[in-house]
Amino acid sequence: MKRAVMLVVVLAVVGCALTAGAQTTVVVAQPALTGKFSGEAWTWDSGRSIVTLYDAGKQFRVQTTPDQIARLQHHGWATVSGTLLGPEPIETVLLPAQPMSSIPNGPAASAEVTGQISAIDPSGVATIDSARGPLRVWVADGAQSRFAVGAPVKVLINVQPVRMVAVSGAGGQASGPTMSTPAPIPGDQALVVGRILSANAGTLTVESPRGPITVWVPEGSAFKVGDFVQIQTVVQAG
Repeated sequence: MKRAVMLVVVLAVVGCALTAGAQTTVVVAQPALTGKFSGEAWTWDSGRSIVTLYDAGKQFRVQTTPDQIARLQHHGWATVSGTLLGPEPIETVLLPAQPMSSIPNGPAASAEVTGQISAIDPSGVATIDSARGPLRVWVADGAQSRFAVGAPVKVLINVQPVRMVAVSGAGGQASGPTMSTPAPIPGDQALVVGRILSANAGTLTVESPRGPITVWVPEGSAFKVGDFVQIQTVVQAG
């Protein structure tokens, strides 16, 4: 839904009416690719010696060695030798075959981050280079007409822990209190509910129908992989 409030405002609510479904994924084995790989050190797993690098809007995982892991700096540019890995397997959770609704489940964390637009995907996801690392957030249709690549922007971020409850009762009302819809404010505003895929030093990557989004909050240690969160973002021209 879009509303005209001097500037274009979009409010997209995702995950507040989830349904279960069956899905089969066929994975075709590919030859292992070894060599040297470069990118921004986004996250790493010291126990398994796996680093996730980011370069040109893409994330990729490399199996390397403990001594190379020890030299990494968060969001620093790195070149490592190792084997290219596929995506991290995500735990599959079977939900009851009925709609689900999200309700608050802890204190929210907020942040304001400035940066520059580096890319806008056709799917409606903008990549923003910032001092906190690359962010990936939803934007409204036609974002290219409002945000130019290289232009400064400000991103307002609010992350709220939630728990998913089954929708029940007459009229499809949730079995717990519902979240209030935030008032529209200037900028491209989105509201996404999803599960945390990775969490490192305040940087959270969360699943969404448009692909993973990435935000930063100062109280990042309060959020764990696998938890469900509601993320509200607002992208404003700098």
